[in-house]
Amino acid sequence: MSGPQLLLSFLVGILGGGLYFGGLWYTVRHLPAARRPALLLIGSYLLRLILLLVAIILLAGNHWSTMLSALAGIILARTLLIRRWGPKNVIGDA
Repeated sequence: MSGPQLLLSFLVGILGGGLYFGGLWYTVRHLPAARRPALLLIGSYLLRLILLLVAIILLAGNHWSTMLSALAGIILARTLLIRRWGPKNVIGDA
């Protein structure tokens, strides 16, 4: 697989991961006020999962290297969002 294709799949992974975990963050924040929290949780999960899988499958096709590159982008997006929205001062708290 060529370098530009791997870079593109990595960027799509970052974008897809950002949308997936951003959607999860949005869902969790709105669960307490939801009239039907189970429907919100399940609907959000299915929508986020389908969108992410369709993007990766359409981009990667049958190439494992592009899927792996997209996965690396998803993990990077998750890590960055945890640092941004995650618990503050976890290390060193008593």
